[in-house]
Amino acid sequence: MLPLPGERLALHIFEPRYQRLFHALEHNEVEEIGIAYHTPSNPHSFDAPIYGGVVRLVFATEPGRTGERDAVVQCVNLFTTTEIHSSNPNNEPPYPMGHVERVQAWKNWGVPNGAIPHIETLAEYWKSQGSKAEAEGPVKTLTEAMVRYDFNPIERHEVLRCKSEEKRHARFIETVQFKALIVQQMQLNSKGQFPN
Repeated sequence: MLPLPGERLALHIFEPRYQRLFHALEHNEVEEIGIAYHTPSNPHSFDAPIYGGVVRLVFATEPGRTGERDAVVQCVNLFTTTEIHSSNPNNEPPYPMGHVERVQAWKNWGVPNGAIPHIETLAEYWKSQGSKAEAEGPVKTLTEAMVRYDFNPIERHEVLRCKSEEKRHARFIETVQFKALIVQQMQLNSKGQFPN
């Protein structure tokens, strides 16, 4: 997973080391945590810098019999790191750690003009499906668009890891254009057609 600013995530906390982390969050011993996007399913996620989202606890259920619990966190920022130190569950702290650099620039990453026709196609489709998110008006930032239009973690990472604004915009436009094409084809499919 790769949380983006403004996004809320529901988590099931069952590993003892993360149970301790959420206990610390709940008791204000830790204010924010980072969720790094680091997965074998995307080899690029291991390239430095590693991207992730800074999250804060919104809600946590009471721990169950074995300490497991459900929690909701909200992403408040993005970060990069060049290192993640995994520790032994018996060490202090038992969960992974690392030095992070906050990525404040995401607030200024506007939606490129080349993406607007594709976003309008997606918005019309989601309105027709009863989406309430479209009532909030058009998206203003890349991160907001990636959340609203269901960019998966790999797609999010591909946009974030671009070194220049030009490349980031190109990757975003390519992805949103593909999503709009799928929506257009889905609409034809309901009429008995699905072009290749």
